[in-house]
Amino acid sequence: MHQEHVTLTNVEIEQLYGAIKKYLQDLKLEVIHEDKLPNYLSLKAYKGGTLNTITGSVRDVEVMISGSDTSHELILRTGAWGRDIFVPGAIAGLFTGGIGAAAVAGAEIYRAYTFEKNFWKWINTIISELSRGNASMTDPKVLEPQKDISTS
Repeated sequence: MHQEHVTLTNVEIEQLYGAIKKYLQDLKLEVIHEDKLPNYLSLKAYKGGTLNTITGSVRDVEVMISGSDTSHELILRTGAWGRDIFVPGAIAGLFTGGIGAAAVAGAEIYRAYTFEKNFWKWINTIISELSRGNASMTDPKVLEPQKDISTS
Protein backbone atom coordinates (compact mmCIF):
# COMPACT_ATOMS: atom_id res chain seq x y z
CA MET A 1 0.00 0.00 0.00
CA HIS A 2 1.46 3.32 -1.09
CA GLN A 3 0.28 6.47 0.73
CA GLU A 4 0.74 10.13 -0.04
CA HIS A 5 -0.80 13.14 1.68
CA VAL A 6 -1.28 16.85 1.29
CA THR A 7 -2.56 19.60 3.54
CA LEU A 8 -5.43 21.64 2.15
CA THR A 9 -6.45 25.08 3.41
CA ASN A 10 -9.62 27.02 2.66
CA VAL A 11 -11.16 24.26 0.52
CA GLU A 12 -14.86 23.38 0.35
CA ILE A 13 -14.39 19.77 1.45
CA GLU A 14 -17.88 18.46 0.61
CA GLN A 15 -17.56 19.79 -2.94
CA LEU A 16 -14.04 18.39 -3.26
CA TYR A 17 -15.21 14.98 -2.04
CA GLY A 18 -17.98 14.93 -4.66
CA ALA A 19 -15.53 15.94 -7.39
CA ILE A 20 -13.07 13.21 -6.34
CA LYS A 21 -15.82 10.59 -6.40
CA LYS A 22 -16.85 11.65 -9.91
CA TYR A 23 -13.19 11.73 -11.06
CA LEU A 24 -12.63 8.13 -9.92
CA GLN A 25 -15.90 6.98 -11.48
CA ASP A 26 -14.95 8.69 -14.75
CA LEU A 27 -11.77 6.59 -14.66
CA LYS A 28 -14.06 3.53 -14.50
CA LEU A 29 -13.29 2.76 -10.87
CA GLU A 30 -16.19 1.39 -8.84
CA VAL A 31 -16.83 3.04 -5.47
CA ILE A 32 -17.15 0.14 -3.02
CA HIS A 33 -17.19 1.96 0.32
CA GLU A 34 -17.90 5.46 1.63
CA ASP A 35 -17.79 7.08 5.07
CA LYS A 36 -19.18 10.54 5.73
CA LEU A 37 -18.73 11.71 9.31
CA PRO A 38 -18.23 15.17 10.78
CA ASN A 39 -14.74 16.31 9.76
CA TYR A 40 -13.98 12.95 8.07
CA LEU A 41 -14.81 11.75 4.56
CA SER A 42 -13.45 8.67 2.84
CA LEU A 43 -14.10 6.53 -0.15
CA LYS A 44 -12.61 3.37 -1.50
CA ALA A 45 -12.78 2.43 -5.15
CA TYR A 46 -11.37 -0.30 -7.29
CA LYS A 47 -11.10 -1.41 -10.87
CA GLY A 48 -10.91 -5.05 -11.66
CA GLY A 49 -12.76 -8.25 -12.13
CA THR A 50 -12.16 -11.94 -11.76
CA LEU A 51 -9.41 -12.06 -14.38
CA ASN A 52 -7.74 -8.94 -12.98
CA THR A 53 -7.86 -10.42 -9.47
CA ILE A 54 -6.24 -13.66 -10.66
CA THR A 55 -3.50 -11.83 -12.55
CA GLY A 56 -2.92 -9.33 -9.75
CA SER A 57 -3.81 -6.26 -11.78
CA VAL A 58 -6.62 -5.00 -9.54
CA ARG A 59 -6.47 -1.24 -9.01
CA ASP A 60 -7.34 -0.17 -5.47
CA VAL A 61 -7.67 3.50 -4.45
CA GLU A 62 -8.68 5.02 -1.12
CA VAL A 63 -9.09 8.74 -0.45
CA MET A 64 -9.51 10.13 3.06
CA ILE A 65 -10.09 13.75 4.05
CA SER A 66 -10.02 14.84 7.68
CA GLY A 67 -9.59 18.06 9.60
CA SER A 68 -11.62 20.99 10.75
CA ASP A 69 -12.61 24.48 9.69
CA THR A 70 -10.07 25.70 7.17
CA SER A 71 -7.34 23.04 7.31
CA HIS A 72 -7.66 19.43 6.16
CA GLU A 73 -5.42 16.49 5.38
CA LEU A 74 -6.08 14.52 2.21
CA ILE A 75 -4.53 11.06 2.03
CA LEU A 76 -4.35 9.03 -1.16
CA ARG A 77 -3.71 5.32 -0.71
CA THR A 78 -3.07 3.16 -3.72
CA GLY A 79 -2.85 -0.58 -3.43
CA ALA A 80 -2.44 -3.45 -5.83
CA TRP A 81 -0.41 -1.16 -8.07
CA GLY A 82 2.97 -2.12 -6.74
CA ARG A 83 2.47 -5.00 -4.33
CA ASP A 84 0.96 -7.34 -6.91
CA ILE A 85 3.33 -6.61 -9.76
CA PHE A 86 5.00 -10.01 -9.37
CA VAL A 87 1.91 -12.01 -10.37
CA PRO A 88 1.24 -10.42 -13.78
CA GLY A 89 4.98 -10.34 -14.39
CA ALA A 90 5.31 -14.04 -13.62
CA ILE A 91 2.35 -14.89 -15.86
CA ALA A 92 3.84 -12.87 -18.70
CA GLY A 93 7.14 -14.59 -18.06
CA LEU A 94 5.53 -18.01 -18.53
CA PHE A 95 4.27 -17.04 -21.98
CA THR A 96 7.38 -15.21 -23.14
CA GLY A 97 10.17 -17.24 -21.60
CA GLY A 98 10.86 -14.63 -18.92
CA ILE A 99 11.24 -11.68 -21.26
CA GLY A 100 7.79 -10.22 -20.56
CA ALA A 101 8.08 -10.27 -16.76
CA ALA A 102 10.26 -7.17 -16.55
CA ALA A 103 8.17 -5.36 -19.16
CA VAL A 104 4.91 -6.06 -17.30
CA ALA A 105 6.40 -5.03 -13.95
CA GLY A 106 7.75 -1.85 -15.51
CA ALA A 107 4.39 -1.07 -17.09
CA GLU A 108 2.57 -1.59 -13.75
CA ILE A 109 5.00 0.70 -11.90
CA TYR A 110 4.66 3.36 -14.60
CA ARG A 111 0.85 3.09 -14.54
CA ALA A 112 0.77 3.58 -10.75
CA TYR A 113 3.16 6.53 -10.91
CA THR A 114 1.14 8.14 -13.70
CA PHE A 115 -2.15 7.69 -11.83
CA GLU A 116 -0.79 9.35 -8.67
CA LYS A 117 0.89 12.18 -10.58
CA ASN A 118 -2.29 12.89 -12.57
CA PHE A 119 -4.45 12.69 -9.43
CA TRP A 120 -2.43 15.36 -7.59
CA LYS A 121 -2.32 17.57 -10.69
CA TRP A 122 -6.10 17.25 -11.02
CA ILE A 123 -6.62 17.95 -7.28
CA ASN A 124 -4.57 21.13 -7.54
CA THR A 125 -6.67 22.28 -10.48
CA ILE A 126 -10.03 21.40 -8.92
CA ILE A 127 -9.33 23.11 -5.59
CA SER A 128 -8.56 26.29 -7.49
CA GLU A 129 -11.92 26.00 -9.24
CA LEU A 130 -13.83 25.22 -6.02
CA SER A 131 -12.08 27.72 -3.76
CA ARG A 132 -12.93 31.24 -2.93
CA GLY A 133 -9.60 32.40 -4.26
CA ASN A 134 -7.48 31.64 -1.21
CA ALA A 135 -7.23 27.82 -1.23
CA SER A 136 -3.87 26.12 -1.13
CA MET A 137 -2.38 22.65 -1.22
CA THR A 138 1.02 21.48 -0.06
CA ASP A 139 3.18 19.26 -2.25
CA PRO A 140 2.37 15.54 -1.94
CA LYS A 141 4.50 13.70 0.61
CA VAL A 142 4.89 9.95 0.93
CA LEU A 143 3.65 8.53 4.22
CA GLU A 144 5.84 5.70 5.42
CA PRO A 145 4.11 2.81 7.20
CA GLN A 146 4.46 3.07 10.96
CA LYS A 147 6.35 0.29 12.65
CA ASP A 148 4.75 -1.45 15.59
CA ILE A 149 7.10 -0.75 18.50
CA SER A 150 5.05 -2.80 20.97
CA THR A 151 6.50 -6.05 19.58
CA SER A 152 10.10 -4.90 19.78
